[in-house]
Amino acid sequence: MNSSLLTFQKFQYCFVFATLGISPVLVSCHKEIATNELQTVAGVMATSAANTAAIQNLATGSIGREVWNNNYGNDVAQIPLQTSPSVTTQITALEIPLNSGENYGERIRGYIQAPTTGSYTFWISADDAGEIWLSTDAQAVNKVKIAYTLSWNNSREWTKFASQKSKAITLQAGQKYYIEVLHKQGGGGGNLAVQWMLPGGTVESPVPGSRLAAYTEETPDPAYTSSAVIDLYGQHDITISGKAIAGGSAPLIKLTNCYNIHITGNRLSNAANVGIYLYNCNNITIDNNFFTKVSTGVYADHTQGGIIVNNNQFLNMQGPFPRGQFVQFNNVKGANSSISNNRGENIIGQSYAEDAISLYQSEGTAASPISVKGNWIRGGGPSASGGGIMLGDNGGGYLYASDNILVDPGQFGMAISGGHHITMVNNAVYGKQQSFTNVGIYVNDIGGWKTSDCKVTTNKVRYFNKDNYQNNAWLSPNSIKPEGWDANLWGAALDAAILPSVIITKK
Repeated sequence: MNSSLLTFQKFQYCFVFATLGISPVLVSCHKEIATNELQTVAGVMATSAANTAAIQNLATGSIGREVWNNNYGNDVAQIPLQTSPSVTTQITALEIPLNSGENYGERIRGYIQAPTTGSYTFWISADDAGEIWLSTDAQAVNKVKIAYTLSWNNSREWTKFASQKSKAITLQAGQKYYIEVLHKQGGGGGNLAVQWMLPGGTVESPVPGSRLAAYTEETPDPAYTSSAVIDLYGQHDITISGKAIAGGSAPLIKLTNCYNIHITGNRLSNAANVGIYLYNCNNITIDNNFFTKVSTGVYADHTQGGIIVNNNQFLNMQGPFPRGQFVQFNNVKGANSSISNNRGENIIGQSYAEDAISLYQSEGTAASPISVKGNWIRGGGPSASGGGIMLGDNGGGYLYASDNILVDPGQFGMAISGGHHITMVNNAVYGKQQSFTNVGIYVNDIGGWKTSDCKVTTNKVRYFNKDNYQNNAWLSPNSIKPEGWDANLWGAALDAAILPSVIITKK
């Protein structure tokens, strides 16, 4: 456990794509009554204008609509998306006017913003056929199909086919997600609409303009410049950025006795050693980098304060023990250190992980604890000792871990194994049964390192051990019961969907 590392974070814009198409045999010739009403229904799904529980003028934003005229057929795949559209306009809700023509295809695309954090469900209604695609962030390249209809529906007819409804999707408050809807109309009457259900059960039908924003062309990731390994001694006040460093048996970036250095926007890969190694440094910021197939992502060894590891992405750490972390702090002492808002994923068969994030004999201050916040971690094992977030390994203190989301992180989810003034609050931990899984959260004085003045509260945990027994928590008899222990939600209604299907977006 004394080598663990940090992972991750990620996710922000989601893309929704709707596509319409119909079999030539199922040509729809019906006409429908037009409506411009926006339905907002608490607790039930709105299926038509007639059963609207509340109508609100929420369409304050807009989203782009591209139409290709004289486009025959009923299949979304027939829309000539690689050519210029006939007409481009803006609409103020995810719905088009009824019966607005025949033999056309269209694409609606832009961004959707979640008003609160939680689970959202989408529906599509379309004639002749339609699909919704939603991205895990603001980039269209990460979109996935979440709902569709292969045959026509009446206007706002949400339940004709099971495929019209998405699974529950976790979105973050204030984040914008790329959304695209494709629609193919053949002959007869036509319609297209998308609705969603917010956390708490309120349905907005259709999705109003107040949740939408126009599409802007994506800015590609900056091009990397190939570089040899970087080994600096006694340097300060410099930036290392835009480098692609790969291969070899030495650390890809090594800093010794350095300070005031910013490492940002690099790709570090395919090395038998660590991605970034720090020794006796202070005030080092590591952000927006991509680490893949290295032994450990970031290893900070006997450093002073101001070590910031935020907003990075980590994929498939290689180990072996004692390496195998996304991030490990080893004797990091002092104020203003953070491991936050990273995203990390280890895939069984492509990695050999230990702890995703490990704090070993590391200590912040009472006024400025080491922050481990808002990280997304998925995957771990098959190590029988490694897990998610390890705090107080061989002692330490003034550590604060909050709002992290962990899915299948390994033998354990989160742990305190020694040290003082350690807080673990508002985290979500889920683990399915695997041959190496044990417990969701534990507190245990290991190796004579006593725990004291700790707080573990309002965490949500659902964790299955190797025998498929739900083993959410363990408080060792030799440990002092942490403050707030009884306010945790053991056995919470969690599953793997607490993280989006794609969390790694850098390449």
